[in-house]
Amino acid sequence: MKPFIKTASVLILLLVATIGRGQGLDNFKISEVVVNNQSGLIDEYGERSAWIEITNTSWSTTNLSGCYITSDPSVLDESLTAPQRIAKMCLISKGDARTSIAPKNQVVFFADGKQHLGTLHTNFTLTPGQENFVALFEGNGVKMIDCVTIPATLEADHSWSRFGFGKKVEPVWKDCPPNLVTPNSANDNTVVKQDKVKEWKEKDPHGVAMSILGMGIVLGGLVLLWFFFSLFGAVFRRSEKKAEAVPAASASEAPAKEAVAPKADDITTIMSVIAMALYEELDAHDEESGVITIVPTHSHWGFHELEMVEHIHN
Repeated sequence: MKPFIKTASVLILLLVATIGRGQGLDNFKISEVVVNNQSGLIDEYGERSAWIEITNTSWSTTNLSGCYITSDPSVLDESLTAPQRIAKMCLISKGDARTSIAPKNQVVFFADGKQHLGTLHTNFTLTPGQENFVALFEGNGVKMIDCVTIPATLEADHSWSRFGFGKKVEPVWKDCPPNLVTPNSANDNTVVKQDKVKEWKEKDPHGVAMSILGMGIVLGGLVLLWFFFSLFGAVFRRSEKKAEAVPAASASEAPAKEAVAPKADDITTIMSVIAMALYEELDAHDEESGVITIVPTHSHWGFHELEMVEHIHN
């Protein structure tokens, strides 16, 4: 029985670990890609090449090692077996601390076709002037974590950047100029804000919709305030009326009790307590100097005693 329990415990732990790893890997997102890197980021060897940024969108540190990254769109063919897909991918090797990504942090892989240079180098390249596909797969080579297609129109030193990582938020991809390219850091959403402002100006050139929206917000706020204070006043008035009605009903139903005069002993006790309290409060004690004075006195007892002794001896 004990071996069965041990085996079942190990299987459960492995299942929980697999589920936990799968859920953590879902938080990895491809966040930025540069295809034609002419004057931008350089690698640890001082060389420039295309690069792919991956972001850990979760609030916990997660390791990307053991996963696969690829630029071959044929891996989406469902007829391929796992080994056939893995053969078209680049393994993210284990043992490198750089693949353990902290919450909301990023890691950059150089798509230079020189995987022998290190963990952050891939066995494939990206081709400028044509559409490029990039995908991230789990270690089984079957489940895809994320993918993106970069348009062929992306200019040199521009990045294809993602904005929006929420599960219920559709991601927005933008062509960012060199001054907004942000490798190894969060993407600058200035370009998104500028596009929204531009879009709003095109739709409402004279500001009519903006004015109506502003007045609507103010009017809505005033209506809410009126409703709140009206409701609060009604509740307060109702509670006040109930408070006034309760004493009147109790007075009519129950006769008032006669006041009981305190006894003489009680009055004496109360007065004594008050007097003691006042005495302690005023600290009305005698002041002692702390000096002891000894005053000598003369007595005739000693003289008579001497005479008696002499008389006895005689």
